[in-house]
Amino acid sequence: MKSILLIDDDPVVRSLVSGILRKNGYNVFVAKEGREGIDLAKEKQPDLVITDYQMPGMSGIEVLSKLKEMDASLPVIMLTAHGDASLTIKSIQDGAFDFIEKPINAKELLETVKAALSTLTQLSEKESEHEEIIKKTDKNIMVGKTPAMLNLFKNIGRVSNNYVNLLITGETGVGKERLARLIHHTGPNSDKSIVLINCKTTDKTELKDLFDKGVENGTILLDEVGSMDMDVQLTLINQIEKAHQQTESGIKPAYRIISIDRSDLNELSEKGHFLKELLYHLKVLVFEIPPLRDRKEDIPYLVHHLIQHLNPELKKNINHIEDGVVPLLQAYKWPGNVRELKNVLIQALVLSQGDTLQKKNIHIEGLPSAPKEQKEVLKSELRSMADVEKEHIAETLQVLRWNKQETAAVLGITRPTLNAKIEKYGLKKP
Repeated sequence: MKSILLIDDDPVVRSLVSGILRKNGYNVFVAKEGREGIDLAKEKQPDLVITDYQMPGMSGIEVLSKLKEMDASLPVIMLTAHGDASLTIKSIQDGAFDFIEKPINAKELLETVKAALSTLTQLSEKESEHEEIIKKTDKNIMVGKTPAMLNLFKNIGRVSNNYVNLLITGETGVGKERLARLIHHTGPNSDKSIVLINCKTTDKTELKDLFDKGVENGTILLDEVGSMDMDVQLTLINQIEKAHQQTESGIKPAYRIISIDRSDLNELSEKGHFLKELLYHLKVLVFEIPPLRDRKEDIPYLVHHLIQHLNPELKKNINHIEDGVVPLLQAYKWPGNVRELKNVLIQALVLSQGDTLQKKNIHIEGLPSAPKEQKEVLKSELRSMADVEKEHIAETLQVLRWNKQETAAVLGITRPTLNAKIEKYGLKKP
């Protein structure tokens, strides 16, 4: 029987998680805080540790570090209700096997535990040697909590500490360049420069000069790499192969290449517009960013993230969001993705008065409003403010998976007020 150590200061979480694990045949030890958990790990020698991230005294990251010092191959799963891109990447970099957000989903928990236990022999001591290299100013350059985005952040944590070349794909406006910069700022060359090359306008002479001068162990970011002329592609292949020759003689590559493009480079290669040899060099790993229409659950987090960064730029102090704003934004398909969302928010913030982002100032071109005659309703169809409020709170809770802290922030109310309204309207978590 496999043994699991659970470390969490929340008695409800301890009861829930330990109950799920025991019902599925695991032997579970429980600790209320980090230091107790470390001592119990030394005593019981568990096969797996599940630890909360935010605890009084010793944080989950500190617990992870201590556990890895004891046994670098011990799989550790992080739990948190406060996840973001930097935390996910940091956890993976420091050797965590995986990362699960609260509220706990039993199926996800069991699948993650099973995967961790089945790959015990594959864990490397190298994972325990990762250091925190996220720049404070860039640690939240991207946000997202949908499974696709969390998986993306986890994979970045697994690969960003080396110089492997990466290809980032996705539609216009999804944030390809931002992801490239996030990878750079979480990598071994984070204190070095990142050089952006516009492949549409750069000729082979300019490209060769750049590589010959070197980029001081930084990152070369090839923008719209699929638009490169054939002679520029040949020059790039030559420069990359020169770096490989240096590696064979014992010298590390002096840079990492991150390529971004919205086109299908495989298709361009098949048509003879992109050299296959270059494609193999650049797409050692591929990260695809999903379009915003496929991750609308991230919109509340994106809105808060963008407002936070736009406030000082626009000399605003918006810290509340009017009811109906988020559902309105989620009703749109966003062909321009996050870039279009940012533009809509800039317009709304400029027009908004006071500290609240108002629904009346959200203007989305292409989002049709109902014809005037369709807006006329019968008196019997009119609803009370209480009914409207109840529906809006219920929808927001559902979108945010009943995360009360995030829901209260989106609604612009305190958590006690939210709890009172949940009780008042008899709302139940599904």
